[in-house]
Amino acid sequence: MSNINIDVKPSLDEKSQPFAALDGRNTSISAGTQDVIASLADADEALSFLENHPRAAEIALEGAAILEDPKQRRRLVRKIDLTIAPLLAITYFLQYLDKTTLSYAAVMGLRTDTHLKGQQYSDLSMLFYIGFIVTEFPTQYLAQRTSRLSLYLGINIMLWGIVLAAHAACTSFAGLAICRTLLGVFEACVAPILVLIIAMWYKKEEQGRRVSWFYVCNSITQIVGGAVAYGASFAHGSFASWRIFYIAIGALTVVCGALVAFLLPDSPVRAKRFTDGEKVAALLRVKGNQSGTQNDHLKKSQISSALKDTRVWLICLATMLSSIPNGGISNFSSILLTTFGYTSQQALIMSMPAGAIGVVVVLFSGWLSDKLNDRSLVMFICILPTILSAALMIGLDPKGVPLNKSGLLAASFLSGTFGAAFMLLLAWNASNIAGHTKKVTVNALTL
Repeated sequence: MSNINIDVKPSLDEKSQPFAALDGRNTSISAGTQDVIASLADADEALSFLENHPRAAEIALEGAAILEDPKQRRRLVRKIDLTIAPLLAITYFLQYLDKTTLSYAAVMGLRTDTHLKGQQYSDLSMLFYIGFIVTEFPTQYLAQRTSRLSLYLGINIMLWGIVLAAHAACTSFAGLAICRTLLGVFEACVAPILVLIIAMWYKKEEQGRRVSWFYVCNSITQIVGGAVAYGASFAHGSFASWRIFYIAIGALTVVCGALVAFLLPDSPVRAKRFTDGEKVAALLRVKGNQSGTQNDHLKKSQISSALKDTRVWLICLATMLSSIPNGGISNFSSILLTTFGYTSQQALIMSMPAGAIGVVVVLFSGWLSDKLNDRSLVMFICILPTILSAALMIGLDPKGVPLNKSGLLAASFLSGTFGAAFMLLLAWNASNIAGHTKKVTVNALTL
Protein backbone atom coordinates (compact mmCIF):
# COMPACT_ATOMS: atom_id res chain seq x y z
CA MET A 1 0.00 0.00 0.00
CA SER A 2 2.78 2.40 0.92
CA ASN A 3 4.35 2.08 -2.52
CA ILE A 4 1.33 3.52 -4.32
CA ASN A 5 1.22 7.25 -4.99
CA ILE A 6 -2.23 8.66 -4.39
CA ASP A 7 -3.04 11.62 -6.63
CA VAL A 8 -6.26 12.56 -4.85
CA LYS A 9 -7.35 12.77 -1.25
CA PRO A 10 -7.55 9.31 0.35
CA SER A 11 -11.19 9.63 1.34
CA LEU A 12 -13.72 10.26 -1.40
CA ASP A 13 -16.69 12.46 -0.81
CA GLU A 14 -19.67 10.37 0.15
CA LYS A 15 -21.72 11.40 -2.83
CA SER A 16 -19.29 9.82 -5.31
CA GLN A 17 -18.98 6.52 -3.46
CA PRO A 18 -21.85 4.80 -5.37
CA PHE A 19 -19.81 5.21 -8.55
CA ALA A 20 -16.48 3.79 -7.38
CA ALA A 21 -17.23 0.45 -9.02
CA LEU A 22 -17.29 2.22 -12.37
CA ASP A 23 -13.63 3.18 -12.14
CA GLY A 24 -12.10 2.13 -15.46
CA ARG A 25 -8.49 2.66 -14.38
CA ASN A 26 -5.82 0.09 -13.91
CA THR A 27 -4.87 0.93 -10.34
CA SER A 28 -7.30 0.97 -7.47
CA ILE A 29 -7.07 -0.22 -3.92
CA SER A 30 -9.75 -1.72 -1.78
CA ALA A 31 -10.91 0.08 1.35
CA GLY A 32 -13.61 -1.93 3.02
CA THR A 33 -16.29 -2.55 0.43
CA GLN A 34 -15.42 0.43 -1.78
CA ASP A 35 -12.65 1.08 -4.30
CA VAL A 36 -10.36 4.01 -3.54
CA ILE A 37 -9.25 5.73 -6.74
CA ALA A 38 -5.52 5.94 -7.17
CA SER A 39 -4.97 8.15 -10.23
CA LEU A 40 -7.29 10.74 -11.69
CA ALA A 41 -5.19 10.98 -14.85
CA ASP A 42 -6.35 7.55 -16.01
CA ALA A 43 -10.02 8.02 -15.18
CA ASP A 44 -12.40 7.04 -17.96
CA GLU A 45 -15.12 9.35 -19.20
CA ALA A 46 -17.89 7.76 -17.13
CA LEU A 47 -16.14 8.19 -13.79
CA SER A 48 -15.15 11.78 -14.59
CA PHE A 49 -18.78 12.58 -15.44
CA LEU A 50 -20.08 11.04 -12.23
CA GLU A 51 -17.45 12.50 -9.92
CA ASN A 52 -17.87 16.03 -11.27
CA HIS A 53 -21.66 16.09 -11.59
CA PRO A 54 -23.22 18.77 -9.35
CA ARG A 55 -26.11 16.43 -8.47
CA ALA A 56 -24.10 13.22 -8.04
CA ALA A 57 -26.07 11.86 -5.09
CA GLU A 58 -29.40 12.69 -6.71
CA ILE A 59 -28.67 11.08 -10.07
CA ALA A 60 -27.27 8.04 -8.28
CA LEU A 61 -30.67 7.54 -6.67
CA GLU A 62 -32.44 8.15 -10.00
CA GLY A 63 -30.29 5.56 -11.74
CA ALA A 64 -30.78 3.00 -8.97
CA ALA A 65 -34.55 3.57 -9.06
CA ILE A 66 -34.64 2.86 -12.81
CA LEU A 67 -32.76 -0.42 -12.37
CA GLU A 68 -34.92 -1.52 -9.43
CA ASP A 69 -38.16 -1.07 -11.37
CA PRO A 70 -38.57 -3.89 -13.97
CA LYS A 71 -40.79 -1.73 -16.19
CA GLN A 72 -38.37 1.21 -16.21
CA ARG A 73 -35.45 -1.17 -16.73
CA ARG A 74 -37.08 -2.72 -19.79
CA ARG A 75 -37.92 0.76 -21.09
CA LEU A 76 -34.26 1.77 -20.72
CA VAL A 77 -33.02 -1.28 -22.63
CA ARG A 78 -35.59 -0.65 -25.35
CA LYS A 79 -34.45 2.99 -25.60
CA ILE A 80 -30.82 1.86 -25.87
CA ASP A 81 -31.77 -0.63 -28.59
CA LEU A 82 -33.66 1.99 -30.61
CA THR A 83 -30.83 4.51 -30.25
CA ILE A 84 -27.87 2.23 -30.97
CA ALA A 85 -28.94 -0.84 -32.97
CA PRO A 86 -30.34 0.83 -36.15
CA LEU A 87 -27.23 2.98 -36.64
CA LEU A 88 -24.87 0.06 -36.05
CA ALA A 89 -26.90 -2.02 -38.51
CA ILE A 90 -26.77 0.72 -41.17
CA THR A 91 -23.00 1.04 -40.71
CA TYR A 92 -22.29 -2.67 -41.05
CA PHE A 93 -24.73 -2.99 -43.95
CA LEU A 94 -22.87 -0.29 -45.86
CA GLN A 95 -19.44 -1.65 -45.00
CA TYR A 96 -20.17 -5.09 -46.40
CA LEU A 97 -22.16 -3.77 -49.37
CA ASP A 98 -19.42 -1.33 -50.34
CA LYS A 99 -16.72 -3.97 -49.96
CA THR A 100 -18.59 -6.45 -52.17
CA THR A 101 -19.62 -4.03 -54.93
CA LEU A 102 -16.61 -5.30 -56.86
CA SER A 103 -18.17 -8.75 -57.08
CA TYR A 104 -21.40 -7.38 -58.59
CA ALA A 105 -19.60 -4.93 -60.90
CA ALA A 106 -17.35 -7.73 -62.17
CA VAL A 107 -20.26 -9.39 -63.98
CA MET A 108 -21.72 -6.04 -65.09
CA GLY A 109 -18.81 -5.21 -67.39
CA LEU A 110 -16.18 -3.71 -65.07
CA ARG A 111 -13.46 -6.17 -66.06
CA THR A 112 -13.93 -5.45 -69.77
CA ASP A 113 -14.32 -1.66 -69.47
CA THR A 114 -11.21 -1.26 -67.30
CA HIS A 115 -9.16 -3.74 -69.37
CA LEU A 116 -8.32 -6.09 -66.47
CA LYS A 117 -6.05 -8.98 -67.41
CA GLY A 118 -4.81 -12.15 -65.75
CA GLN A 119 -4.72 -11.91 -61.94
CA GLN A 120 -5.52 -8.20 -61.80
CA TYR A 121 -9.06 -8.76 -60.54
CA SER A 122 -7.72 -10.96 -57.74
CA ASP A 123 -5.14 -8.28 -56.96
CA LEU A 124 -7.93 -5.72 -56.58
CA SER A 125 -9.59 -7.98 -54.04
CA MET A 126 -6.32 -8.34 -52.14
CA LEU A 127 -5.51 -4.61 -52.12
CA PHE A 128 -8.63 -3.88 -50.08
CA TYR A 129 -7.33 -6.14 -47.29
CA ILE A 130 -3.82 -4.69 -47.49
CA GLY A 131 -5.22 -1.22 -46.84
CA PHE A 132 -7.40 -2.68 -44.11
CA ILE A 133 -4.58 -4.52 -42.30
CA VAL A 134 -2.03 -1.71 -42.49
CA THR A 135 -4.51 0.81 -41.06
CA GLU A 136 -6.11 -1.38 -38.36
CA PHE A 137 -3.82 -0.43 -35.44
CA PRO A 138 -3.40 3.28 -36.30
CA THR A 139 -7.12 3.86 -36.88
CA GLN A 140 -8.07 2.25 -33.55
CA TYR A 141 -5.66 4.33 -31.53
CA LEU A 142 -6.61 7.48 -33.43
CA ALA A 143 -10.26 6.78 -32.63
CA GLN A 144 -9.38 6.44 -28.94
CA ARG A 145 -7.29 9.61 -28.90
CA THR A 146 -10.04 11.68 -30.54
CA SER A 147 -12.51 10.30 -27.96
CA ARG A 148 -15.35 10.92 -30.43
CA LEU A 149 -16.22 7.47 -31.75
CA SER A 150 -19.39 8.46 -33.61
CA LEU A 151 -17.80 11.46 -35.33
CA TYR A 152 -14.68 9.48 -36.25
CA LEU A 153 -16.80 6.60 -37.56
CA GLY A 154 -19.15 8.91 -39.48
CA ILE A 155 -16.29 10.76 -41.18
CA ASN A 156 -14.71 7.47 -42.25
CA ILE A 157 -18.04 6.28 -43.66
CA MET A 158 -18.42 9.48 -45.70
CA LEU A 159 -14.84 9.22 -46.95
CA TRP A 160 -15.23 5.66 -48.15
CA GLY A 161 -18.54 6.64 -49.76
CA ILE A 162 -16.66 9.25 -51.78
CA VAL A 163 -13.98 6.68 -52.68
CA LEU A 164 -16.67 4.19 -53.71
CA ALA A 165 -18.32 6.72 -56.03
CA ALA A 166 -14.86 7.48 -57.47
CA HIS A 167 -14.72 3.87 -58.75
CA ALA A 168 -17.12 5.00 -61.49
CA ALA A 169 -14.42 7.25 -62.96
CA CYS A 170 -11.83 4.46 -63.20
CA THR A 171 -10.73 3.29 -66.65
CA SER A 172 -7.73 1.14 -65.71
CA PHE A 173 -6.32 -1.24 -63.14
CA ALA A 174 -4.24 1.55 -61.57
CA GLY A 175 -7.27 3.69 -60.76
CA LEU A 176 -9.20 0.75 -59.33
CA ALA A 177 -6.15 -0.30 -57.27
CA ILE A 178 -5.95 3.11 -55.61
CA CYS A 179 -9.68 3.16 -54.87
CA ARG A 180 -9.75 -0.38 -53.47
CA THR A 181 -6.78 0.31 -51.18
CA LEU A 182 -8.33 3.54 -49.86
CA LEU A 183 -11.62 1.70 -49.35
CA GLY A 184 -9.82 -0.75 -47.04
CA VAL A 185 -8.11 2.13 -45.20
CA PHE A 186 -11.38 3.90 -44.35
CA GLU A 187 -13.38 0.73 -43.57
CA ALA A 188 -10.79 -0.63 -41.13
CA CYS A 189 -12.28 1.21 -38.14
CA VAL A 190 -15.81 -0.17 -38.43
CA ALA A 191 -15.99 -3.56 -36.69
CA PRO A 192 -13.68 -2.63 -33.76
CA ILE A 193 -15.65 0.55 -33.03
CA LEU A 194 -18.94 -1.31 -33.18
CA VAL A 195 -17.58 -3.90 -30.72
CA LEU A 196 -16.51 -1.08 -28.34
CA ILE A 197 -19.97 0.50 -28.55
CA ILE A 198 -21.71 -2.82 -27.85
CA ALA A 199 -19.47 -3.36 -24.79
CA MET A 200 -20.28 0.13 -23.47
CA TRP A 201 -24.04 -0.31 -23.59
CA TYR A 202 -24.87 -4.00 -23.07
CA LYS A 203 -24.29 -6.67 -20.44
CA LYS A 204 -22.29 -9.74 -21.45
CA GLU A 205 -25.35 -11.97 -21.69
CA GLU A 206 -27.00 -9.47 -24.06
CA GLN A 207 -24.08 -8.92 -26.40
CA GLY A 208 -24.27 -12.01 -28.64
CA ARG A 209 -27.79 -11.19 -29.77
CA ARG A 210 -26.99 -7.48 -30.25
CA VAL A 211 -23.89 -8.22 -32.32
CA SER A 212 -26.03 -10.52 -34.48
CA TRP A 213 -28.42 -7.61 -35.09
CA PHE A 214 -25.80 -5.60 -36.93
CA TYR A 215 -23.78 -8.52 -38.34
CA VAL A 216 -26.92 -9.92 -40.00
CA CYS A 217 -26.66 -6.94 -42.35
CA ASN A 218 -23.87 -8.81 -44.16
CA SER A 219 -26.53 -11.26 -45.28
CA ILE A 220 -29.12 -8.57 -45.96
CA THR A 221 -26.50 -6.91 -48.15
CA GLN A 222 -26.47 -9.96 -50.40
CA ILE A 223 -30.22 -9.62 -50.88
CA VAL A 224 -30.31 -5.85 -51.42
CA GLY A 225 -27.03 -5.65 -53.33
CA GLY A 226 -28.03 -8.47 -55.65
CA ALA A 227 -31.41 -6.85 -56.33
CA VAL A 228 -29.95 -3.37 -56.97
CA ALA A 229 -27.20 -4.75 -59.21
CA TYR A 230 -29.74 -6.86 -61.10
CA GLY A 231 -31.89 -3.78 -61.72
CA ALA A 232 -28.89 -1.66 -62.76
CA SER A 233 -27.77 -4.38 -65.19
CA PHE A 234 -30.77 -3.54 -67.42
CA ALA A 235 -29.57 0.04 -67.88
CA HIS A 236 -28.21 0.58 -71.36
CA GLY A 237 -26.50 3.70 -72.66
CA SER A 238 -23.17 5.45 -72.96
CA PHE A 239 -22.72 5.33 -69.17
CA ALA A 240 -22.06 1.74 -68.07
CA SER A 241 -24.45 0.16 -65.59
CA TRP A 242 -21.66 -0.70 -63.16
CA ARG A 243 -20.66 2.97 -63.02
CA ILE A 244 -24.25 3.93 -62.16
CA PHE A 245 -24.22 1.24 -59.47
CA TYR A 246 -21.04 2.64 -57.86
CA ILE A 247 -22.30 6.25 -57.87
CA ALA A 248 -25.68 5.29 -56.36
CA ILE A 249 -24.18 3.19 -53.56
CA GLY A 250 -21.46 5.77 -52.89
CA ALA A 251 -24.01 8.60 -52.55
CA LEU A 252 -26.14 6.50 -50.18
CA THR A 253 -23.03 5.80 -48.07
CA VAL A 254 -22.13 9.50 -47.72
CA VAL A 255 -25.67 10.35 -46.54
CA CYS A 256 -25.71 7.52 -44.00
CA GLY A 257 -22.25 8.49 -42.76
CA ALA A 258 -23.55 11.96 -41.92
CA LEU A 259 -26.47 10.42 -40.00
CA VAL A 260 -24.10 8.23 -37.97
CA ALA A 261 -21.83 11.19 -37.15
CA PHE A 262 -24.75 13.26 -35.81
CA LEU A 263 -27.07 10.65 -34.27
CA LEU A 264 -24.88 7.88 -32.79
CA PRO A 265 -23.85 8.61 -29.17
CA ASP A 266 -20.11 8.38 -28.46
CA SER A 267 -20.85 6.73 -25.10
CA PRO A 268 -23.63 6.54 -22.47
CA VAL A 269 -22.28 9.73 -20.89
CA ARG A 270 -22.67 11.69 -24.15
CA ALA A 271 -26.09 10.32 -25.14
CA LYS A 272 -28.15 13.49 -25.64
CA ARG A 273 -31.51 11.69 -25.73
CA PHE A 274 -30.92 10.22 -22.25
CA THR A 275 -31.55 11.95 -18.93
CA ASP A 276 -28.75 12.02 -16.36
CA GLY A 277 -30.56 9.34 -14.38
CA GLU A 278 -30.81 7.12 -17.45
CA LYS A 279 -27.09 7.65 -18.15
CA VAL A 280 -26.25 6.50 -14.62
CA ALA A 281 -28.56 3.50 -14.95
CA ALA A 282 -26.96 2.58 -18.31
CA LEU A 283 -23.50 2.74 -16.72
CA LEU A 284 -24.44 0.80 -13.57
CA ARG A 285 -26.16 -1.83 -15.71
CA VAL A 286 -22.87 -2.83 -17.37
CA LYS A 287 -20.41 -2.27 -14.51
CA GLY A 288 -19.94 -6.05 -14.27
CA ASN A 289 -18.36 -6.03 -17.75
CA GLN A 290 -15.33 -4.15 -16.33
CA SER A 291 -14.68 -2.79 -19.82
CA GLY A 292 -14.74 0.92 -19.07
CA THR A 293 -16.15 3.56 -21.42
CA GLN A 294 -14.48 6.27 -23.48
CA ASN A 295 -10.91 7.06 -22.43
CA ASP A 296 -8.42 9.01 -24.54
CA HIS A 297 -5.46 7.89 -22.41
CA LEU A 298 -3.53 4.91 -23.82
CA LYS A 299 -2.56 2.58 -20.99
CA LYS A 300 0.69 0.75 -21.71
CA SER A 301 -0.04 -1.88 -19.06
CA GLN A 302 -3.26 -2.87 -20.88
CA ILE A 303 -1.45 -3.07 -24.23
CA SER A 304 1.15 -5.33 -22.62
CA SER A 305 -1.58 -7.42 -21.01
CA ALA A 306 -3.26 -7.93 -24.41
CA LEU A 307 -0.02 -9.02 -26.07
CA LYS A 308 0.77 -11.48 -23.26
CA ASP A 309 -2.69 -13.03 -23.08
CA THR A 310 -2.68 -16.51 -24.68
CA ARG A 311 -6.44 -16.39 -25.16
CA VAL A 312 -6.10 -13.27 -27.31
CA TRP A 313 -3.73 -15.04 -29.70
CA LEU A 314 -6.04 -18.07 -29.83
CA ILE A 315 -8.94 -15.85 -30.80
CA CYS A 316 -6.72 -14.19 -33.44
CA LEU A 317 -5.97 -17.64 -34.87
CA ALA A 318 -9.67 -18.57 -34.83
CA THR A 319 -10.53 -15.30 -36.58
CA MET A 320 -7.94 -15.85 -39.28
CA LEU A 321 -8.99 -19.44 -39.97
CA SER A 322 -12.74 -18.71 -39.96
CA SER A 323 -12.21 -15.74 -42.29
CA ILE A 324 -10.33 -17.66 -45.00
CA PRO A 325 -13.55 -18.22 -47.02
CA ASN A 326 -14.45 -14.53 -46.75
CA GLY A 327 -12.14 -13.14 -49.45
CA GLY A 328 -13.14 -15.71 -52.03
CA ILE A 329 -16.87 -15.73 -51.34
CA SER A 330 -17.33 -11.96 -50.98
CA ASN A 331 -15.33 -11.05 -54.11
CA PHE A 332 -15.88 -14.03 -56.40
CA SER A 333 -19.39 -15.26 -55.57
CA SER A 334 -21.04 -13.74 -58.67
CA ILE A 335 -18.21 -14.88 -60.95
CA LEU A 336 -18.39 -18.35 -59.38
CA LEU A 337 -22.08 -18.65 -60.24
CA THR A 338 -21.36 -17.86 -63.89
CA THR A 339 -18.90 -20.79 -63.98
CA PHE A 340 -21.78 -23.06 -62.92
CA GLY A 341 -23.57 -22.19 -66.16
CA TYR A 342 -25.68 -19.19 -65.16
CA THR A 343 -25.75 -15.91 -67.10
CA SER A 344 -24.36 -12.71 -65.57
CA GLN A 345 -27.84 -11.38 -64.76
CA GLN A 346 -28.91 -14.73 -63.31
CA ALA A 347 -25.77 -14.75 -61.13
CA LEU A 348 -26.75 -11.38 -59.63
CA ILE A 349 -30.24 -12.55 -58.68
CA MET A 350 -29.04 -15.99 -57.54
CA SER A 351 -26.93 -14.44 -54.76
CA MET A 352 -30.07 -13.37 -52.91
CA PRO A 353 -31.16 -16.77 -51.44
CA ALA A 354 -27.74 -17.18 -49.81
CA GLY A 355 -28.34 -13.87 -48.05
CA ALA A 356 -31.72 -15.06 -46.75
CA ILE A 357 -30.12 -18.22 -45.33
CA GLY A 358 -27.43 -16.06 -43.72
CA VAL A 359 -30.05 -13.88 -42.01
CA VAL A 360 -31.63 -16.90 -40.33
CA VAL A 361 -28.31 -18.49 -39.32
CA VAL A 362 -26.79 -15.30 -37.87
CA LEU A 363 -29.84 -14.30 -35.84
CA PHE A 364 -30.39 -17.82 -34.54
CA SER A 365 -26.73 -18.35 -33.60
CA GLY A 366 -26.62 -14.99 -31.78
CA TRP A 367 -29.71 -15.90 -29.78
CA LEU A 368 -28.49 -19.46 -29.12
CA SER A 369 -25.04 -18.38 -27.91
CA ASP A 370 -26.63 -16.03 -25.34
CA LYS A 371 -29.15 -18.71 -24.35
CA LEU A 372 -26.49 -21.40 -23.84
CA ASN A 373 -23.88 -18.90 -22.62
CA ASP A 374 -21.48 -20.72 -24.95
CA ARG A 375 -19.88 -19.02 -27.95
CA SER A 376 -17.40 -21.73 -28.98
CA LEU A 377 -19.89 -24.61 -29.46
CA VAL A 378 -22.23 -22.51 -31.58
CA MET A 379 -19.22 -21.22 -33.55
CA PHE A 380 -18.16 -24.77 -34.37
CA ILE A 381 -21.67 -25.69 -35.54
CA CYS A 382 -21.79 -22.63 -37.84
CA ILE A 383 -18.53 -23.63 -39.57
CA LEU A 384 -19.77 -27.13 -40.55
CA PRO A 385 -22.12 -26.09 -43.43
CA THR A 386 -19.31 -24.03 -45.00
CA ILE A 387 -17.01 -27.08 -44.93
CA LEU A 388 -19.80 -29.20 -46.47
CA SER A 389 -20.34 -26.53 -49.14
CA ALA A 390 -16.66 -26.53 -50.14
CA ALA A 391 -16.65 -30.34 -50.35
CA LEU A 392 -19.75 -30.35 -52.57
CA MET A 393 -18.29 -27.74 -54.92
CA ILE A 394 -15.13 -29.80 -55.34
CA GLY A 395 -17.07 -33.02 -55.80
CA LEU A 396 -19.64 -31.63 -58.25
CA ASP A 397 -17.13 -29.60 -60.30
CA PRO A 398 -13.92 -31.67 -60.16
CA LYS A 399 -12.25 -30.41 -63.34
CA GLY A 400 -13.94 -27.07 -63.91
CA VAL A 401 -16.88 -28.73 -65.67
CA PRO A 402 -20.16 -28.55 -63.66
CA LEU A 403 -21.63 -32.02 -63.15
CA ASN A 404 -24.72 -30.89 -61.27
CA LYS A 405 -25.82 -27.27 -61.74
CA SER A 406 -28.54 -27.37 -59.07
CA GLY A 407 -26.28 -29.11 -56.56
CA LEU A 408 -23.55 -26.50 -57.04
CA LEU A 409 -26.10 -23.71 -56.56
CA ALA A 410 -27.32 -25.32 -53.32
CA ALA A 411 -23.70 -25.64 -52.14
CA SER A 412 -23.13 -21.94 -52.80
CA PHE A 413 -26.17 -21.10 -50.67
CA LEU A 414 -24.60 -22.94 -47.70
CA SER A 415 -21.17 -21.38 -48.10
CA GLY A 416 -21.82 -18.23 -46.08
CA THR A 417 -22.66 -19.74 -42.68
CA PHE A 418 -19.06 -19.16 -41.55
CA GLY A 419 -20.09 -15.51 -41.13
CA ALA A 420 -22.10 -16.44 -38.05
CA ALA A 421 -18.96 -17.92 -36.49
CA PHE A 422 -17.06 -14.68 -37.14
CA MET A 423 -19.95 -12.73 -35.62
CA LEU A 424 -19.59 -14.76 -32.42
CA LEU A 425 -15.87 -13.93 -32.34
CA LEU A 426 -16.87 -10.25 -32.32
CA ALA A 427 -19.24 -10.97 -29.43
CA TRP A 428 -16.42 -12.80 -27.62
CA ASN A 429 -14.24 -9.69 -27.84
CA ALA A 430 -17.06 -7.51 -26.52
CA SER A 431 -17.83 -9.85 -23.62
CA ASN A 432 -14.47 -11.05 -22.38
CA ILE A 433 -11.98 -8.17 -22.57
CA ALA A 434 -11.80 -5.75 -19.65
CA GLY A 435 -10.27 -2.29 -19.99
CA HIS A 436 -10.82 0.19 -22.82
CA THR A 437 -7.22 0.23 -24.12
CA LYS A 438 -6.94 -3.56 -23.95
CA LYS A 439 -10.20 -3.92 -25.84
CA VAL A 440 -8.96 -1.50 -28.52
CA THR A 441 -5.70 -3.48 -28.84
CA VAL A 442 -7.43 -6.87 -29.04
CA ASN A 443 -9.92 -5.58 -31.62
CA ALA A 444 -7.06 -4.30 -33.77
CA LEU A 445 -5.23 -7.63 -33.49
CA THR A 446 -8.20 -9.81 -34.34
CA LEU A 447 -10.08 -7.71 -36.88
